[in-house]
Amino acid sequence: MSDFFDTWLTASEETDQRKTLWRATEADSQRQHAISELVVRTRSHYVKDDEIATFLDTLGYDGAAEVIRTNYPEGPTCRSGDLGEILCAEVIEEWCGFEVPIRKLRYKDHRDQAMRGEDVIGVGDVGEGQLRLLKAEAKSAQALSTETVQSAREGLEANLGRPTAHSMIYLARRLIEMGGAKAELGKKILTEAVSKAVPKDRITHCLFTITGNPAVAMLDDDFADADGTRDQYIIHVQIPDHANFVEQVFDGVNNLALD
Repeated sequence: MSDFFDTWLTASEETDQRKTLWRATEADSQRQHAISELVVRTRSHYVKDDEIATFLDTLGYDGAAEVIRTNYPEGPTCRSGDLGEILCAEVIEEWCGFEVPIRKLRYKDHRDQAMRGEDVIGVGDVGEGQLRLLKAEAKSAQALSTETVQSAREGLEANLGRPTAHSMIYLARRLIEMGGAKAELGKKILTEAVSKAVPKDRITHCLFTITGNPAVAMLDDDFADADGTRDQYIIHVQIPDHANFVEQVFDGVNNLALD
């Protein structure tokens, strides 16, 4: 469903040369529809369809469901953080024109621990073996603070604004494991990681926030101060009942049939 965010959300857009700020809220009467779609998308960030088929074949329905549920976070803070990264990856693909080539949360070593490295890395092809890269920071909270926005911006600017070599190598290795076209993309990313010289004009930054508060002034300030010599996306989704929304999504994920 390539227009999911356009259907679920009502958004305004502000631009300043290479910078774009989107502010979005839920469209009228779209919550139920959004939850139905989001539970499916959220599960896909933790487990692949072919893994589900293997679990069903090996363990039967109840056993497979139990194994899959062990991947989902239990604590509200970790659930909120994971959902922020999931929505960030999904909106980058729909609104920003980048591919997020792996679902990073499938590789967590513990359900209630955050993974290190960039929250999301997006990839685009500019031809001649060169890639566009998107480095994203995702924040999810009932109340977003100025300090959190500043910390996210510092994370984007770290390492000369590039994704770390470690994060890129990790991404490349997962893609190479997949084989085929994914492996070829992985090799390109591996080359970029080793060269450590991806130029600024091929790196985009994205600050994604989903919060209960409107966060107007702090994001206006970030938009004004963000480096205008590179492409910048600042995306804010306001869900006033943020905690309830997160709970609804994960309740749905836990109860989603394995069809």
